[in-house]
Amino acid sequence: MKTLLLISLLCPLHLWAQQISLPPPAENLKPIGTELIPSYNGRYGQQVKTQYTYDGLDVRRTKDLGQYIYASENPDAIREFNSYISSRHAGGWLIATGVVSAVVGASIMLSNGPGRDGTFTTQQPIYCPSGYACGGTGISGTVYGGQIAGYQTVPDTRKQNTFAAGSIFLLGGAILGGIGWGLTIPGHHLRRSVQYYNRALNRSGISWRLTPYSSWSSAGVGLAGRF
Repeated sequence: MKTLLLISLLCPLHLWAQQISLPPPAENLKPIGTELIPSYNGRYGQQVKTQYTYDGLDVRRTKDLGQYIYASENPDAIREFNSYISSRHAGGWLIATGVVSAVVGASIMLSNGPGRDGTFTTQQPIYCPSGYACGGTGISGTVYGGQIAGYQTVPDTRKQNTFAAGSIFLLGGAILGGIGWGLTIPGHHLRRSVQYYNRALNRSGISWRLTPYSSWSSAGVGLAGRF
């Protein structure tokens, strides 16, 4: 015992309150349960999703688990949960951007769509050459040089290119929305956070630390155990 006390006294002062192991979680915290439940029964089989429970109650919004994970003060669980929340935020922004892009693209496509025959054409005026008098079929009366003598159907490349640009906006918005939706789904970060949390609750043993102490009879450094 004297040898242990001597070693304790020789330790640097900044190590006195250094914790040797992680502190146990708060006593009122309970494990987070998981259960696989069917979410879709389609042509290629049944899909399942993870349902999280706390104290026997289903957790409707997984982000509500944060209050328990933060209370555990487990750095690994908190780090993984923060990564999950960051993914949710990024996914939300991507969904919003995707929706705006898709709406803009759809509007462009509706206002620059093809004609009833499915082609992109326009009526281009035909001008009577300068110094001439023009007339004939389809022209009301005689027109002279520089005036419109008629119209002809020609491809409308501007309208076609604008329609293509709108389709790119629409497709890009759908892709961004899909990526964003995928980021909002609870994934491996949340699963690892729950695993670290439950592991911290199941951690057994005593958290020992070197702490200074004093009493009426003696003073020095002792080993304090936290249960």
